[in-house]
Amino acid sequence: MPMLFDSYEDASDWYATSDYKELQWYDGFEEEQLIEFAYRSGSDHDGEDDLIAAFLREQGEDPEDYGL
Repeated sequence: MPMLFDSYEDASDWYATSDYKELQWYDGFEEEQLIEFAYRSGSDHDGEDDLIAAFLREQGEDPEDYGL
């Protein structure tokens, strides 16, 4: 089921209540970048893990390093 956020606030609320909030992110990670990515392209991905993996790849990170 594709993820779709109607607003930046919806994406922000999703992140704030997700388990990803507690993830040990890479140095320089900014929540706003992930929220914007989720808002902009959430409907292009099949679920949260796929969305996070795509975000990590866009940032030059390996999703496997994060268990994805």
